[in-house]
Amino acid sequence: MTGDVRLNGWSQDKISFCRCSGYVEQFDVQSPELTVRETILFSARLRLDRDVVTSEEDREAFVDQVIDDMELLPLADSLVGSDEGIGLSFEQKKRLSIAVELAASPSVVFLDEVRLSLSVIKTMYCAFLL
Repeated sequence: MTGDVRLNGWSQDKISFCRCSGYVEQFDVQSPELTVRETILFSARLRLDRDVVTSEEDREAFVDQVIDDMELLPLADSLVGSDEGIGLSFEQKKRLSIAVELAASPSVVFLDEVRLSLSVIKTMYCAFLL
């Protein structure tokens, strides 16, 4: 297979495309020991462009906005938990996975099998946000 990767008509090299895109896997792989806020903040600290968000206060405010946008505010200080024990529901974990990718402020987000994980209303809401 051959071809070009283009974003808004502009040719992309592999590194720049990886930096401007996010991918939400079908199976959620979040740490059960962290809270929702800690999980998203960890992603933002690693991946958010430091030229865009320069201070920790701005980074935390950005994370709070992502939490609010993904309707995770009531769960922000809840542990992610595991599938076997107490923790977030399957749908809440999928929204958390989307939020983790949004914390990097990507230009493009790819969602794998999101419709199987979210209700119709939540799927439409996520599409509206993106």
